[in-house]
Amino acid sequence: MNRESQNCPADVSRISAQNTSRKDISDEKASGESLSGEQQARLDTLSDLMNYTCHFVHHYSGRRGQGKILGLLSRQGPVTQHDLQNQLCIQSGSVSEILTKLENAGFITRTKDETDRRRCIIAITDAGRKDLEEHDLMHRRKQGRLYRDLTDEEQEELIRILRKLHQSWEDLS
Repeated sequence: MNRESQNCPADVSRISAQNTSRKDISDEKASGESLSGEQQARLDTLSDLMNYTCHFVHHYSGRRGQGKILGLLSRQGPVTQHDLQNQLCIQSGSVSEILTKLENAGFITRTKDETDRRRCIIAITDAGRKDLEEHDLMHRRKQGRLYRDLTDEEQEELIRILRKLHQSWEDLS
């Protein structure tokens, strides 16, 4: 995967090398109205690093939509296409496209619901379970490589910080 296909910054070290000293920023400053140049540079650095990191992890982890659908079907059993769409927060057109690919690969079956012919029941096949197992093994190996440069303590600290951010972002909405 090259940088252009990832929309990655040309020099990630530029992002992490910027001044990131910590200063508390009040809520009124967090709106971006009266930030110092240093504070704005730090927030820009945080945003750039978060965007790059999320993008990289998202693309590095492999098949996203198909893997999520196969995983859900493996755990829950057959579900309707509408339920898949709602549970995974995926647009209906995207679900249809992914399901067509999975069906063509022999990983799922689609059958009409006998009680409501408008509904389609999606089920994972044995080939789909085998593919999911192989994908999960590959995914675990990739995850190990993603975080290998962090000690156990650093991983725990990153988890704590990301949970704190997630909670504060949930509170915003």
